[in-house]
Amino acid sequence: MRPAVRLSRRPDGGFRIQGVGQTPIEAVPDDGGFLVTGSHACRLSWSDSERGWLLNQVVRPNDELGRTTSAGRERVASPASVLLADGRLFRLAMVGASEPHFALGRWDVPGAYAQARPEDGSWELTLTAAGEALSAPETLWILTCVEIARLDGWC
Repeated sequence: MRPAVRLSRRPDGGFRIQGVGQTPIEAVPDDGGFLVTGSHACRLSWSDSERGWLLNQVVRPNDELGRTTSAGRERVASPASVLLADGRLFRLAMVGASEPHFALGRWDVPGAYAQARPEDGSWELTLTAAGEALSAPETLWILTCVEIARLDGWC
């Protein structure tokens, strides 16, 4: 496995995602959510009714790019769904009893595309062989990282 994405906390309460594109993706706190830079401007907002994050375009706020849904309301390592606008459904879950870490995979097939482990106050996401073959859009990494940040108590 090779390092793919690094998730780190920003001093302002936001977070930074490196390794997805040429420049880091910045999530800056704004009005109870985050403004997100990347290939296009997005907004992450928490939905109590959905128990998860909604990712929408800034220029067309009704265009949803994806969402997460937590299995529970508490900040526990319960599985979360990551649903992309194209209909792909992923699962983020804590795995490994002796070396706990998060695994990102699909709900309908076994195995992980990426594994996330804490590293020096940040999170390092590494791709598996299946993950290297996956054409993962930027939105998958944004939603996965905000859910890891939530579970880690960052937001």
